[in-house]
Amino acid sequence: MRKYLCFLLFCLFFLNGCSNNLPTYQSEENFKSVDIDGTEYSLHKLSYDGKTYISEPEQYTNPDYYEGLELGKQIGKTDDDMQIYKVENDNKRVVLKGFMFPETFYKLDNGIN
Repeated sequence: MRKYLCFLLFCLFFLNGCSNNLPTYQSEENFKSVDIDGTEYSLHKLSYDGKTYISEPEQYTNPDYYEGLELGKQIGKTDDDMQIYKVENDNKRVVLKGFMFPETFYKLDNGIN
C-alpha cells in the first residue's frame, strides 16, 4: 500500500512539473458587466500573443450549447495556476478551469469591446 501511495504522489508531482513550459496568459477579471434578461454578469479577459478572449456569460443562460463543446489539450495557464484548454470543435474558444473551479468558456474578441 505504501508503494502505491508513493507512486501516486510521484506521478502527480511529475505531471504537475510537465506543465511548467506552457505559456502564461494574462487574466483581467471584472473588466466590464453586461445585462442578460435582467441579470448582471461580469466579463473577464484572457490575453496572450496579441489575442484577447472574453468570457461568455451565455454559458449560464444557454448551458445546452456549451455541453456540446469538447475540451482539447492544455495550451496555457494563468499566474494563479488556472489551466487553459483549447476547444476541439471551435477554434475561436478556449476554456479556463482549475481545481474546484468550473469550466469557464472564453471567445476570441473580434474587436467590438
